Amino acid sequence: MSIRQPVTVKFILTEQTKQQILAEQRRQIEQLTAELDQVELQGKQALEQAMAQGGPAAQEVRQQVEQARNQRLEQREQVIQQIQQIQQLELGTELQNMTVETMVDVNVGDDWSKVLMGAEIIIKDGIVHEIRRGGQPV
Repeated sequence: MSIRQPVTVKFILTEQTKQQILAEQRRQIEQLTAELDQVELQGKQALEQAMAQGGPAAQEVRQQVEQARNQRLEQREQVIQQIQQIQQLELGTELQNMTVETMVDVNVGDDWSKVLMGAEIIIKDGIVHEIRRGGQPV
């Protein structure tokens, strides 16, 4: 019988990987900053229109703009914290990247605890470096 089983995908932090991650995070900060600028601009315009209509509409628009602004600021702060964490990590550190699924054959007589141990795929600079089952190389 075959069953589905999650497989953890990790990558080994190398200088190349570290620089790729940091570059992507810097792009995210630039994107969030651009979105923040756009929220500010559109919010200002929407607020002017709402104020022309009267009281409650303006307050509602102000709250929506503030909420969108705070959301972008919080996301940007999280990315900045991630950058700081990545910069502090030592090269060679294994970082979990994602989880994928695989099919595993289970037969009568198999040790169930070994089936449950799961598998890991270790990536180094974009290439599968190692496959492990239960923490042991396959």
